[in-house]
Amino acid sequence: MEINKQLFEDILSGKLRGTFVLKNGKKFNDRLLTDIYNATAVVGKATYYFNGKPIVSDYNGILDIVDFIPGIGKIEIDPEMYSYNEKDIQFIEHFIKGHHMKENELTIEIPNGKIVDWDESKRQNKIVLKDKQLTYMDVCKKLFRNIAYYTDLNGKINSGCTDYITDPNNATNRHQLKCILAKNMLANVAKYLNDGWKPDKNCNGHFDAWVLYLTSNNDIGYGMITNCCENNNILFKSFELAQQAIKILGEETVKLALEPLGIQ
Repeated sequence: MEINKQLFEDILSGKLRGTFVLKNGKKFNDRLLTDIYNATAVVGKATYYFNGKPIVSDYNGILDIVDFIPGIGKIEIDPEMYSYNEKDIQFIEHFIKGHHMKENELTIEIPNGKIVDWDESKRQNKIVLKDKQLTYMDVCKKLFRNIAYYTDLNGKINSGCTDYITDPNNATNRHQLKCILAKNMLANVAKYLNDGWKPDKNCNGHFDAWVLYLTSNNDIGYGMITNCCENNNILFKSFELAQQAIKILGEETVKLALEPLGIQ
């Protein structure tokens, strides 16, 4: 049986099993073609031939494949289907060398932030893209590929390259960590001054509590919570306790605690 395009495809897809016959009379199973396709030398380094035409060139001998005997129990083979011709050999050469024929190639450039939706592509029988689901690892790889700022056990801010890019105390700059540490200090002071007090929520869903904020002039302002978006601030039982917190920490630290994050 001659080697040709259909035979080649059937063997690589696993539909067909059988034995190759070489010119010198030796025989090899169908794994030979698959291994050649995967650029693996089966019998040492060699020059592989199909029907006298070289396929893979190397050294240390020649293997000349002249026939293929299909295995028992596999698909029926029509001998006329596998008649040898020059076009079939060219097809095999392209695949053996790892180069699909250009007229069968399709290159798709996937935009940033997109991936192929394989399930939907299979269902619709066409390429379908979907938004890539970002992970925290993706974020850290971009932000900390060169340097990261981080806190040690004593709250001191250090910087340098790190292998632990997803650690929650990593930041892109020193100022961000200073703000976070200051916010933590202000929360500790509030917890001490509130002395176990827990605010109630009113009918509109926001707490009955006092908060500190930065004014448009970068001064420290005071106010009762007036909407739910202020519920995530550090809460104080009274105006007087909020004032006392500023005296304990100082205006500079409190201002750092009140700065918006994620924009520096």
